[in-house]
Amino acid sequence: MKRIDQTPNPKTYETKTPTKKIDYAIRGKRKKAKHPLTFLWIVVILCIILTLTTGKSEALLDSIENEIPLSPKTVKLKRYAKKHGLLLSDYPTELIELYERNPETKQFVFEYPLKKDNPPSATVDSIHTSSVPLLFQWDQRWGYEQYAGNFFGLTGCGPTCLSMVSIYLTGDMTMTPISMAKFAESNGYASNGNGSSWTLFSEGGVKLGFDVTEIPFVEKRIIDNLNVGNPIVAIMGPGDFTTTGHFIVLTGYKNGKIQINDPNSRKNSEKLWDLSKIKGQTRNLWVFRSAS
Repeated sequence: MKRIDQTPNPKTYETKTPTKKIDYAIRGKRKKAKHPLTFLWIVVILCIILTLTTGKSEALLDSIENEIPLSPKTVKLKRYAKKHGLLLSDYPTELIELYERNPETKQFVFEYPLKKDNPPSATVDSIHTSSVPLLFQWDQRWGYEQYAGNFFGLTGCGPTCLSMVSIYLTGDMTMTPISMAKFAESNGYASNGNGSSWTLFSEGGVKLGFDVTEIPFVEKRIIDNLNVGNPIVAIMGPGDFTTTGHFIVLTGYKNGKIQINDPNSRKNSEKLWDLSKIKGQTRNLWVFRSAS
């Protein structure tokens, strides 16, 4: 690519007649013999009660849920859960909120109880590396894993962007989002509760063997790099992409506008963006190239 930038014994009672003493002792033994039977009956009764009330307990939980005002999206989730023998309480609040914010995550959230224990994918298949592949942090192949103190589907934008760029530049399908997450965690680039630090790209990219150059938001430099196939990772502030911070990849320049890969939104990724539209939201940019 062209370079643009660089229990005790029975109690006996003393009486005046030994006969009564023995009698009390015998009674004590008889009483003791009854204890195991009484205990057995208690266990049986408890089992019966539990059997009879299990359904009622579930019904009670369901009725409690019914008293909570639900949004239209959460109502859909609850219907899906009921259809599959699940409860709304089987879903983490974080994922319910994710679906509320981003309808694109519907399948990822709805199928969480059914697929959360599946191992993450070791490779990314069926990808053409002639362009930067579009991958999503909430993909079921890795989104249920934990990263930076939360579900990867919520915090994994950084590793997902690094994965997209790495696969594009190397063709290595094992450089998956979750493998990049492990790389980030082992090298101190994961920030608990905050996702990924900027050094995942400025330092981590170099460790992975790429030529990484930080550039200012200058339209010509951005366009020139994109035109020769150099992807640019961008950290975005509040605006069209996030309310806090979010990584995306600038992948191309078409019809005077920017093409992007947003790891959290297919909709955003299918749009073309004016540079003037994203300029005020962009905090930093890193150009990636093969080191060779």
